[in-house]
Amino acid sequence: MGATSSRLDPAARAAGLAVWRRIATGRDGAPLAPGAGERLAAFTGAAAAGWLLGPAGGLDAGAVERSRLFNRFARARREACLATILAAGIPVVALKGFASAFQLYPDPDLRVMGDLDLLVRPAERDRLIALLAAEGFAFQVTPTGPWGFTSTSSYQPFVSADGSVNLDIHVAPDCAPVPASLSVEAVFAEARPLPGCRLAVPGPSPTHAFLLFASNAAKDKFGRWSVKKAVDALLLLRRERAGELAVDWPWLAETARRGRYLKPLRVFLALLARCGADVSALPPELSRPPAGLAGRELERVVDDWADFFERGESFGDYLRRELLLTAEPSVMLANNWARLKGLVRPRSGLPEGYRAG
Repeated sequence: MGATSSRLDPAARAAGLAVWRRIATGRDGAPLAPGAGERLAAFTGAAAAGWLLGPAGGLDAGAVERSRLFNRFARARREACLATILAAGIPVVALKGFASAFQLYPDPDLRVMGDLDLLVRPAERDRLIALLAAEGFAFQVTPTGPWGFTSTSSYQPFVSADGSVNLDIHVAPDCAPVPASLSVEAVFAEARPLPGCRLAVPGPSPTHAFLLFASNAAKDKFGRWSVKKAVDALLLLRRERAGELAVDWPWLAETARRGRYLKPLRVFLALLARCGADVSALPPELSRPPAGLAGRELERVVDDWADFFERGESFGDYLRRELLLTAEPSVMLANNWARLKGLVRPRSGLPEGYRAG
């Protein structure tokens, strides 16, 4: 299928996938093309790219060190925010980048720090907002599409007075359909301490973390914003194959089936396999790659990942991928109904009763 569906010539595709295979396996493989490190660093930051690719990435040592120092500053600011929350006795679970930095990297300062994503029980949300508002945090309204703010699990950015911390408050693990089969309480129940973190803040279990990597990558239509999730997922799979952690694949398959996101989970795993991940131990329900039109679209995504989105992305790409790869029919129908309602009454993305600062 790849030969007939790929827009890249075989040599260019192989060169791009060599970068991904080095991430997936942690081993030297085919020589990397000139500029490979810079292309990866545009998505992961130079510190992570330098560690993932080693000297073969050809990154400037000064750029790697500056990236690490910036990540260290960002981590320290996020830890200060977390310390305030924990001192007030508000339970939270760290999600996404902050959790991955400690769970999957030998040094948390290798991973770029974006938003600080925290899961909080809905009943504790207002207490968390009031606590940080007293410290100078305020909601900032960011541009949205014509149907308004679309997330159903979080809000507009809650930003510190100096702008150094962008807090993403989650009251569900991810947007619909994930909460249909993964609850806030389930994530809290399985959460575990972040190794090496000086604070007693937990992160999601490996199984929950992988599920959220997949759901977030699908939400990004497996586009450029999914690259960091894919890198984290490949590192998690590496550690699982090394026996350092365990993912409950049968539970994951059943949870995705009940929640109506089995299709995007399969697609994500198929993409990781194309990147060199060892998926031989997956149950049959998760190891079936898409075929037909969906299979051809998967090859287009592989091309985009191989050339690190040099071609760019179009609205047509997003539409095709939602139709063929990222949503089951009932979920796509619900999403489009929500968009139609948003055209009439766009959601602000602010919690009810709150205003932007």
